Amino acid sequence: MLKQRLLVAIVGVPLALLVIIWGGYAFLAFALIVTLLGLHEYYNMVRPYRPNLLIGYVVGAGTLVAVYFGGLSGLAGGFAAGLALLVMWSLRAGPGDHLTGRMSVTIFGLVWVVMGISYLMMLRALEHGVALVLLAVGVTWFNDSFAYAIGRLIGRHKLAPRISPNKTIEGAIGGLVGSVLFAIGVKIYNPEWLSLRDAVILGVVIGVAGQLGDLLESAVKRDLRVKDSGRILPGHGGVLDRFDSIFLAGVVAYWAVWLLLRDSIEGFPL
Repeated sequence: MLKQRLLVAIVGVPLALLVIIWGGYAFLAFALIVTLLGLHEYYNMVRPYRPNLLIGYVVGAGTLVAVYFGGLSGLAGGFAAGLALLVMWSLRAGPGDHLTGRMSVTIFGLVWVVMGISYLMMLRALEHGVALVLLAVGVTWFNDSFAYAIGRLIGRHKLAPRISPNKTIEGAIGGLVGSVLFAIGVKIYNPEWLSLRDAVILGVVIGVAGQLGDLLESAVKRDLRVKDSGRILPGHGGVLDRFDSIFLAGVVAYWAVWLLLRDSIEGFPL
């Protein structure tokens, strides 16, 4: 399994870097692929609850396109359109159609997967967008790697045994150390707009968000009695297994950057 994980990393990391640096339509295409694959895995896991796949895929893809051209307004517009489609769908439902449950699982997939990727796209559109997306993604992945390594080495105390028995408090702390180290590395190459204090804060905040995102996916899979969300990434599982931390971290990263750096970074709508 380790060889498979390394092979995926050797191919995936340079590809992700190229997409982040290129931006534009390449970033949009990558975001669409990740989102649609993530939605497919999620809707496959909740298939017994009969989500509305048409609304899920159309709103998911449409929202990303709207975000690419309209930013935060596009995100609001995409979800508003999704709400309108759900209302139209509800008008055709009858007794015994389990509409409430079906609508809930459909919406949750959109909020979980689409929103996180949308905020990464909005980060990329800001001034210093390449560095900001690298910060959000790198902090999250360093967090995962350090947490895994430290947890294996010295992990003794369970973090959330009912959700993810293998995760430990020591691993979580180690993950945050890795997050802060990566954020400081980004600061070293961007000293003119990112202070050491802000880098440390962003490392901790985004790292915590990544860990919570990971635990959220673990809770969903445990509830649905699923081990991996998919098999598309050998050694990792599915897209959700690899990007679960980033979905929540993307949202938190955008607003943390807004709170700390909005006076030194251009492009925020607010």
